[in-house]
Amino acid sequence: MTTTTRRGVLALSGSSALAALTSCTPRANAVGALGAATAKPTTQEWVSFARTVNGPVDLPGSAPYNRAKLVFDTRFDTNLPAAVMVVERTADIARAMRFAERFNLQVTARGGGHSYVGASAANGTLVLDLRPLRSVAYDARSRTVRVASGASLYDVKAHLAPHGRGIPTGTCPTVGAAGLTLGGGLGVESRAHGLTADRLTAAQLVLPDGTSVTASATQHSDIFWALRGGGGGNIGIVTALRFATHAATGQGIFTLTFAGTAAVPVLTGWAGWIRATGRSRWAGVHVDATGRGGLHVSIVGVTTAGDERAAAASLVRAIGVSPTATRYRRLGYLDAATYLGGGTTSARRRFTAGSDVLASLGTPAASAIVRAVTDRSRAGGTGSALLDPLTGAVADPKRTDTAFPWRDHLASLQWYVGDAPYASAHDWIVRAHRQVAQFSSGGYVNYLETGQPAHRYFGGNLARLAQVRRRYDPKRRIHSGLVL
Repeated sequence: MTTTTRRGVLALSGSSALAALTSCTPRANAVGALGAATAKPTTQEWVSFARTVNGPVDLPGSAPYNRAKLVFDTRFDTNLPAAVMVVERTADIARAMRFAERFNLQVTARGGGHSYVGASAANGTLVLDLRPLRSVAYDARSRTVRVASGASLYDVKAHLAPHGRGIPTGTCPTVGAAGLTLGGGLGVESRAHGLTADRLTAAQLVLPDGTSVTASATQHSDIFWALRGGGGGNIGIVTALRFATHAATGQGIFTLTFAGTAAVPVLTGWAGWIRATGRSRWAGVHVDATGRGGLHVSIVGVTTAGDERAAAASLVRAIGVSPTATRYRRLGYLDAATYLGGGTTSARRRFTAGSDVLASLGTPAASAIVRAVTDRSRAGGTGSALLDPLTGAVADPKRTDTAFPWRDHLASLQWYVGDAPYASAHDWIVRAHRQVAQFSSGGYVNYLETGQPAHRYFGGNLARLAQVRRRYDPKRRIHSGLVL
């Protein structure tokens, strides 16, 4: 057995245990070397460290490690972090930072584990599994909520709903609230209430030197700026976040399905409508490759309860093409979140994805998107172009107010392939990027892709973000999967 704990019940010794440790040979990671080579921790050094912290420290070769290192995307199941430390108290994060400094290790945090590049299971890193820290506490007086960094989106919504409150988030129930926020946080409430990051009022984090700080508009304001859209793992390990909540009301949901041949007018009509319609209305477009040469085109809309049919009718008029099918639902706030998220939890799966950001969407850009998805379908593959709006309240802050730069843009365009061989899916996404390159302003950092330059995700905000990173993490102790 090669799991070490603070209780010291295990002493790794002998050739088999040493082999289990040394078999974890770190592969090259995305952020490069930390500096001069340092001897990796010995078995006894891991044991001694584990005795200083509350939760288990799992090492390669053990069943707990094999479970603890898994993230949402099964593509990263073969990754080999140096160790996984289950964080049961925030004070232990500073101890982990000091241990990492001593042995020149990189540290990465796991909340929901949904990183598109598997950042929270990176080879050779010390993974801090924050999932035990999942408390959510609503303060009725200030109408704010404190969310510990291991809480999922469903944890937050389920806690707030009985109070009649919410925060704008994505829909996948097992996504980590912290990771979503740090990258910005798009979702069906974004047009009405802004990004998840826009509701953030303060955050607590542990810096690479082990110092615990609170970041807000008045304390460590440079960190606070960076945390709102600068991506996870670029400054420190966030342990808790405080958000201003909004009223949570019932929601109307509509689904419109169109013939594949109508894809271009659906996209352009939606683009005009989503810029002009009221902020209480949200809609996203799916253009899906059927794998048989054709397309499936649909729009999912979310409104205040009672407005769903009027909103759908308004959108159909803007598109100028009748849908082949329509569907309407009216649900309470938490029931709507569960419906849109496909339940209260989500099973691990394999996927490949990437993104572009569009400032506008005319016929040439729409045609390029449709050609890209059609090419995938004609080649016998499935895949999707998913467009989410960046209009409404998302556009209220200035581009430089937070690290999230896409404040005067129309939409995020996500390229997504489900359970399919990675090589073919990746190749298609690369070709899709090329086909829309002249219309693309960059990408959304929560849809991070391996090997992409940082300027693609932060545009004109990159220089300031890199400066903050250099100030607080000059050795790049924290691994994020992105070079800054």
